[in-house]
Amino acid sequence: MIAWVQTGFGGPEVRRLIEVAAPSPAADEVVVRVLAVALNRLDVLQRHEPVVAGMAVPHVAGMDLVGEVVSAGSAEGEALVGSVVLVDPVVSCGRCELCLADTPTYCARFQTIGSTRDGGMAESVVVPARNCTVVRVAPDDTERLTELAAVPVASVTAWRGLLSAGRLQAGETVVIPGAGSGLGAAGVQIALRKGAEVFTLVSGERKRRLAEASGAQHVIDRTATPDWVAEVQALTDGRGVDLVWDHVGGRFLGQALRATRAGGRVVLSGTTDGLDTQLHLPDLYQPGRSIIGHGSYGRADMAAAMAAFSDGELSVVIDSVWPFDRLPEAEAKLESNDFFGKIVVLGPTVRTETGASDDRKRAA
Repeated sequence: MIAWVQTGFGGPEVRRLIEVAAPSPAADEVVVRVLAVALNRLDVLQRHEPVVAGMAVPHVAGMDLVGEVVSAGSAEGEALVGSVVLVDPVVSCGRCELCLADTPTYCARFQTIGSTRDGGMAESVVVPARNCTVVRVAPDDTERLTELAAVPVASVTAWRGLLSAGRLQAGETVVIPGAGSGLGAAGVQIALRKGAEVFTLVSGERKRRLAEASGAQHVIDRTATPDWVAEVQALTDGRGVDLVWDHVGGRFLGQALRATRAGGRVVLSGTTDGLDTQLHLPDLYQPGRSIIGHGSYGRADMAAAMAAFSDGELSVVIDSVWPFDRLPEAEAKLESNDFFGKIVVLGPTVRTETGASDDRKRAA
């Protein structure tokens, strides 16, 4: 089969499209023919360096994928053969105390498809049978496959950060940075569905218009308004918001604290802007604000988010769709930050009508 294999660390040149041996499933695994894979920031970060412990080269990236089960390692997965499935990328033992407490990412055997084990940037991939959710879609329905591939990582992270960890309630106010990213776009949809008043941050007039079209009540363009904290305070008459969902990290964390009300909370879900920060501690303890670690998302978070987006209850925002042989171009677009929503690559066996990317700004 063919796969985009990362053989080192650095620029796009370290990922090459080559022939590799087809995977063989273990007894609890199935082989999935990849129909679509959505890109994530981690795909790029780990091309540069091994961000997650246990990641090593040669490596096939791709955490978000939907595909057709073509074979199984035992009777456990045979019922899935012929089905189109959405894959949960979190792999754990399923039996230890931490797994039974629905904190699988704390399991001693925790792995991630597309991060610490091979993922969906390939013709096929092996995954545990228990990680597969059957979805009602034809294997040639590229539009629906594209939407489904965009669901798992961004949507479940947003679901966990806003609802399970952040305890966002109807009527509360929330700041969601990066409405143009997959995470931010999912977060806006989840918060609106919950009945919250959404403040979101974007960069540039084009993204501002798209964020407004998504339904966010307050869109702050950071290129026009560099001090977003002051703008949030002004829009809330000096009160601040109830919750800031920080999937950025770095220096943003201190800003997030100052944007919350007395007794408000910040949920930290990511560190794309840096692993370290500096806080003015009185901003934390004097107003009684809280910083909440995102923590392990569980199977319940994954199932709830996947159901809401897969059933059409929530919208998936797609930026563009690319044929498999143009994955480096899709990845370059991700690195450029000139996108709004998820960037998706179709599997190598999926036919496309044209060789050009299908740029779209729409809700599923």
